[in-house]
Order: sequence, then structure tokens, then C-alpha cells
Amino acid sequence: MRLARTVVSLLTIALLPVMASPNTIVARVGDRAITQADLDLRFKLYMEDNAGNAQLKNLSKSELLKLKKQYLKRMVQDLVLVQEAERRGLAPSEKTVDRLIQQSIQNLGSEDTFRAALKSYGIPDEATYKRLTYESMAYKALISDVRRRMEVSSPAIKMIYLLSRSEFVEPELYCSSHILLKTRQEAEEVIKELENGADFASLAISKSQDKISGARGGEVGCLPKGKLVPEYEAAMVRLKPGEFTHQPVHTKYGWHVILLTRHIPPKEMSYPQAWAQINDEIENRALELYIKNLVDHADVKIFYDRVQ
Repeated sequence: MRLARTVVSLLTIALLPVMASPNTIVARVGDRAITQADLDLRFKLYMEDNAGNAQLKNLSKSELLKLKKQYLKRMVQDLVLVQEAERRGLAPSEKTVDRLIQQSIQNLGSEDTFRAALKSYGIPDEATYKRLTYESMAYKALISDVRRRMEVSSPAIKMIYLLSRSEFVEPELYCSSHILLKTRQEAEEVIKELENGADFASLAISKSQDKISGARGGEVGCLPKGKLVPEYEAAMVRLKPGEFTHQPVHTKYGWHVILLTRHIPPKEMSYPQAWAQINDEIENRALELYIKNLVDHADVKIFYDRVQ
């Protein structure tokens, strides 16, 4: 029986997922390694920066692991760019990085406050912060240098504009306000008040459950189609400027009374307006190809199976 229990225990251990050590190498770029600890830290900072993204909050463990592997690929790309910045003499000196860190310490008042700030962001120590700062500065220096060297000719931009003017259009906008209520009955009561001449903005300030827009008299702003929840948008686009919904509109947020304040039709951009957009699109595409070429020719190994 003791032997049987031992065999079962060994089998159980063997079937458990292997936990990666913090020092497990999950990728290599040239002679530099990215460890599980490096990935954990950077991914944690990424998730904190995107804490307001509802989609990220609802990811399952398997989806989160998939996203983490995608983020590792981005880390590899960034390290390739850092190494290219070093090769081209664009990376900051240690003295420059130290000066920037000392400036941060002075701005915060003391080294203790600085260390506490690092801890609050999940950065374990000053050495790690120094490395992150160095890599960020090197990355930005390379991107800035590449963009500075790009020269998109004005005739080329003008040609693109003239041949595809219909693509350069300011979108149709709907400007609306709303009053958000908890129940249909409350919304119907607000509609009756509006029908009797009550001021929409005043009711929004006093009764709306959306405190942010309510403080502005219910103003949501001017937005193109596709930026609001479907039920809200469908009711809004049927209104004429100055009209409000005479039936409550239900969404996942509650019951809305919607006022369309303004409708702005689509408008073709002038050449000066379109110039910056065309120039940016060409530069961004060129930058994408430049980065892809660097990564394709770099000595890179990614060990996705080791990622935890």
C-alpha cells in the first residue's frame, strides 16, 4: 500500500503544471535574454496601464496566457530596436540615465518617496527602473531618428489626395445629451416633465445617474456612429436636432431619455486638413516595414512553451 501511495504521489506531481522559475529564459535577442521575471514585470505594468479596459479584466486564464505570449513578442521587438539604437550610437549614456533618475528623485522630494513610488508601480528596485528607463530612452531615440530621416514629398501627398479624395472625409457626427435613470417609471416621469416644458439640462443635473454627463447638463458630446451602445445610437439617429425620445431607451446601463442637440453631416477634408493624415499614414507604414525588417533579420529565439 505504501508503494502504491508513493507511485500515485509521483504521478500526481508529474501531472502538475511545471512552474517557471523567475530566471527561466523565455526569449533571446542576440546575446541578451528575457526571463520569466522580466516578462512578469513588464506584463504587470502593461495590465496596470490598461486597468480601465473592461475586456482585459474579463479574460480567462488561457486568454491571459495567450495575451502574455503576444506581449512577449512585443518585448522581443522592442529589444531588437534597443540594440539597433545601441549599434547606431543613439542609446543614452549611463550618465544621462542617472541624471534623469536624480531629477525624478528631486521632483518627488526624497529617495524614500522615490522608492515608495517605484514599489507602488510594482518596480522592485532602482536598478530595474534604471534599466527600464534606459531601454525606453533608446527605443524613443531610434524611432525619432528614423522619423526625422523620412521625407515624404509634397507632390506624392497631393497625388494621393487628388486620386482618393472620397476617402478623406470628416465623419458624420451626432451631438447628444441624456438623462440616465434606474427604472422605466422614473424615465417616463422625466419625459412627462420635458413634455410639460421642463429644462433638459436642469433635469439632467438633478436626476441623472450618470454623474459625469449630468454635471454638464447631460451632455455626451459629438460622436460618430459606432461609438455608443447600439440601443442608444439607434434611438438617437432617429431624432431631429432639438428632439428628445418620448419613450425610455433601455441599455445595459439603465433607462435613458435622449436629446439630439446637433447633427453634423460628413464633410470632405480640404488638402491642408488631409495632408497631415496622409503624411502620418505613409510614415507609419514605412516605420512598420522598417521595424519588421529589423526583427526578421535579428538573431531572435522565443520559447513560448516556457511562458507561465
